[in-house]
Amino acid sequence: MSNLQSNDHHVHNAQRTARHVEKLEWNDGLLLGHGPMDDEHREFVNVVMALRYSTVETALAALAAVEAHLISHFDLEHEWMDKTAFPDVYSKCHRDQHDEVLASVFQVHQLAAIGQIGLGGVHRLAQSLMDWFPGHADYMDSSLSAWINGKTHGGQAVVLRRNLVYEERIPDGDPKNDVHAKAA
Repeated sequence: MSNLQSNDHHVHNAQRTARHVEKLEWNDGLLLGHGPMDDEHREFVNVVMALRYSTVETALAALAAVEAHLISHFDLEHEWMDKTAFPDVYSKCHRDQHDEVLASVFQVHQLAAIGQIGLGGVHRLAQSLMDWFPGHADYMDSSLSAWINGKTHGGQAVVLRRNLVYEERIPDGDPKNDVHAKAA
């Protein structure tokens, strides 16, 4: 794939992955079928929600927890990409998103530590992470999970999701495939 196509892929993904999330809760709809990745995602939900509901007294510790989790989480995903020879074009886009997220977290943490960002700014970061994560997991991490399962087990995982009445998907931009456009 050429650089232009790679950049178009990255821009398209960035446009389709952010959607406002009122409350991020772990549920079976977030399962991707690779146990260690699902465990990392469950922990992500926990630390981000702790950040979202942090107080003036707990915000810096919550930021440190998010930062530490993301460094470990992203390093682990990068290791999986390297060990399984995940295709470079997808790996680059995936890693670029991780770098952008970490840069935002580092910046907010540094500014909060010196008092240049207050609790509102910390909560805005948490909201941004809440909005970003479902699309990233559904699009980027699900393809990595499928790749890992194919490489290590020779096939795709079967993911059983309990108690889901409706699983909303991110629209692909085509109105005929968008459940919200059909309802309008």
